[in-house]
Amino acid sequence: MLVREDILTPKERMMALLTGKPLDRMICMPIVTTNTAQLIGKTVKEFQLNGKVMAEAHIAGFKKFGYDLIYLFTNCSYVAEAMGAELDYSENEPANCEVPTINSREDLSKLKVAEKNDGQFPVYYEALEILNKEVGDQVFISVCFSGPVSTAATLRGVEAFARDTYTDPELCHTLLRMATDSCKNFIREIASYGAMPIILEPIASGSLFSPKMFDKIASPYIKELVDLAHELKALIPLHICGKTHKIVGKMTDTGADVISLDKCDLAIAREKVAGRALILGNIDPANELLFGPVEEIHKVCIEALDTMKGYTPAFILSTGCETGNKVPFEHIQAMLDVVRSHGLYEYKVGE
Repeated sequence: MLVREDILTPKERMMALLTGKPLDRMICMPIVTTNTAQLIGKTVKEFQLNGKVMAEAHIAGFKKFGYDLIYLFTNCSYVAEAMGAELDYSENEPANCEVPTINSREDLSKLKVAEKNDGQFPVYYEALEILNKEVGDQVFISVCFSGPVSTAATLRGVEAFARDTYTDPELCHTLLRMATDSCKNFIREIASYGAMPIILEPIASGSLFSPKMFDKIASPYIKELVDLAHELKALIPLHICGKTHKIVGKMTDTGADVISLDKCDLAIAREKVAGRALILGNIDPANELLFGPVEEIHKVCIEALDTMKGYTPAFILSTGCETGNKVPFEHIQAMLDVVRSHGLYEYKVGE
């Protein structure tokens, strides 16, 4: 595949998109996170607990691929950890919460609303400080975190939380309130570093909740985070894992600036989002991107570009979820090669 060398830096490209100026190519933001630790010979555990390691890994990843956004992310439970949950850390897998913190109402005393320096939050700040200094002039940096629903479900246990939405909604909303306020404190600090907050809601997917329940349980709290980000003059994407074709319109109703998709037909998303937000997605990191071959990755990426051709404000080629440790780096490169060949625009230097 014949690829053209980039003309703009990723930051220049994003600024051109946001200000309505010409771009040299389509934007590509594969969700590359902890697997960058492999590039500097570090473990996932070191990446999660050491801001310097996190930053150095992402610098190596950015230099290797030149993608259009750096995603800081460690695991889906670190907001819950900052609120009082205990996580299990292994050497080369993301930390997780094996045992729910809240088994009864009495356990609520174990929790607190996380403040900006609780848990592993400072690891992100250290990484942001280094990244801003080293590559901040070239690329925008984001911080992904689990939103209110997923954080509340982590604290309670997913099955128990889903059951509580019917049997004990008051407990659900208590946890959601605390999780939302914790996320707000983190967003304020993220924004102070000039980073873009990204809400992750793996538990709020259409695979688990009906559209009606999404409106009741997820949407009001997500909208609070979106509104705060906008008050802070920050863009804020919303990513929901799993099947979202029945709720993609409702995701957009939250006011999120970017709708990040996993398992959702892009044609349906295009119709439902209807120009109200950027659409980002959705090459499968557990299928095509994991198994390849490169030619198949080229094929599905080109199909995505064709489906979204002409969509405004913009379509961003990305993965449907983060790229795991087993995804070959040449498969990530294949995505970038597509936008550098099939996603080109005519561009005159100085435009």
